[in-house]
Amino acid sequence: MGFEEQVFPFLTLRLRRALENLRRVVPGQWVKLEEIRLRAEKPLQVEMGASWLVTASGELTAEPEKALIIKTEDVQRTLQLMGENSFYTLEEEFKAGFITLAGGHRVGLAGECLVEGGRLCRLKRVTSLNIRIARELKGISRVLLPWLTRAGRPLRTIIISPPQAGKTTLLRDLIRCFSNGEELSAPVKVGLVDERGEVAGSFRGVPQLDVGIRTDVLTGCPKRVGVFLLLRSMGPQMIATDEIGRPGDLDLLEEILNTGVGFITTAHAWDTKDFALRPSLQRLWVRGLVERVVILSRRLGPGTLEGVWDGRAKEPIFSQVQRLEVRR
Repeated sequence: MGFEEQVFPFLTLRLRRALENLRRVVPGQWVKLEEIRLRAEKPLQVEMGASWLVTASGELTAEPEKALIIKTEDVQRTLQLMGENSFYTLEEEFKAGFITLAGGHRVGLAGECLVEGGRLCRLKRVTSLNIRIARELKGISRVLLPWLTRAGRPLRTIIISPPQAGKTTLLRDLIRCFSNGEELSAPVKVGLVDERGEVAGSFRGVPQLDVGIRTDVLTGCPKRVGVFLLLRSMGPQMIATDEIGRPGDLDLLEEILNTGVGFITTAHAWDTKDFALRPSLQRLWVRGLVERVVILSRRLGPGTLEGVWDGRAKEPIFSQVQRLEVRR
């Protein structure tokens, strides 16, 4: 099932028609679609390698007066459909600021906030939606596997990059390869704590995206709770999580190490210097708690591999800049 079948049913008819027209008008660029942005009383915008506005007939334009204008009703109706016609079902999502759809597509939320005692309680009125398209690219991690294993053992790895450079897509494929034993001497039992539901794209608890046959997934579970639940009950050889960065996350990784289990995770950073300077990540770098650091960028487009660093020696071991591609 393509992302269109997973995303389009939540859109109002006028928006769906505009995007279906766009798909027909620019099929070559359509495959690069990363985001669909709906802002009340603003033009319909898509991200396809560059930001474009979209007309009702599905043409790309840079002129706001020619673009299809999103109505407040478009945003509200889209939310209603995502919540199965009940805003009550989205209460927790309004607190977190995002919704995860079947297939792992993430919908960011913005609008009027409800704040009590200086603390954000939830979004009270949503006026902007950012639909980020999750893509499953099987095989893009194969070029990295020799650098991320030793004697058949997966090394403790963190993938760093700026936003929208392919961290989650790469993480998903690495989990799949380890779990299936692709290009490895033996498969690995993986425990995935998918806190935001983006990695496995689970629907009613069942992963819709391929994370391997030996992967046990906890969806929507806080990392700390999920990691210890998996360690106690599922006997993983490797723990995988997406987007660490809070101080408690680092304590959690140290506790994983104490159990003798490996890990693979991601974090926002531009390069190793930025990574080492961030207070929330510095301890990982200074103490050599990660064995490999994979650096991605958007230099050649999403999924550009800048290099692989030895997290203990603090030096690059693979530095050939290339766009990660599907390898059979």
